[in-house]
Amino acid sequence: MTSLPRTSSKLEELILYVAKLSVMDPHFGMTKLNKILFAVDFFAFARLGASVTGQTYQKLEHGPAPRGILPAIRALELCGRATTQRRQVGFGKTQARVVALVENADISRFTAAEIDLVHYVLSNFDGETATSLSRWSHDFIGWKAADLQADISYETVFVDDPKLPMQPEELEYAKQFG
Repeated sequence: MTSLPRTSSKLEELILYVAKLSVMDPHFGMTKLNKILFAVDFFAFARLGASVTGQTYQKLEHGPAPRGILPAIRALELCGRATTQRRQVGFGKTQARVVALVENADISRFTAAEIDLVHYVLSNFDGETATSLSRWSHDFIGWKAADLQADISYETVFVDDPKLPMQPEELEYAKQFG
């Protein structure tokens, strides 16, 4: 019995695409990747009506992350399309970084608006560190409203501007979506 070739997910292709475009970014590691994916999906939900990857995001201590990120990276590594490199970045910290081993991700599954949004997020996050992006994501109401390891509702993107301080009644309102 022969097995059929495995079909990659949009999340896997987006990880490869972002990793390839971020190859020269010294701040690009797993934390920054999570924040990029989060921004792309939640901004897409707000602007386009649906997320790009279809992933569910969870609240983790250092910010939001797609639930499927680790299986997606493992799948990319198993089929030889990516690897995770670890390097010392100072102050005793190690950066885990996804590196694309293929020339191009399959972006044929993405709309032009989705690709434009990826480029928009990358240009806005250019030069930002994992620490600064974690602070940014912690200001997002959906992250604040969720319990640790709980899902973050996409609808919370409409509650308020994440750059403004959140009022207690806004937090209560956002919790109803979680």
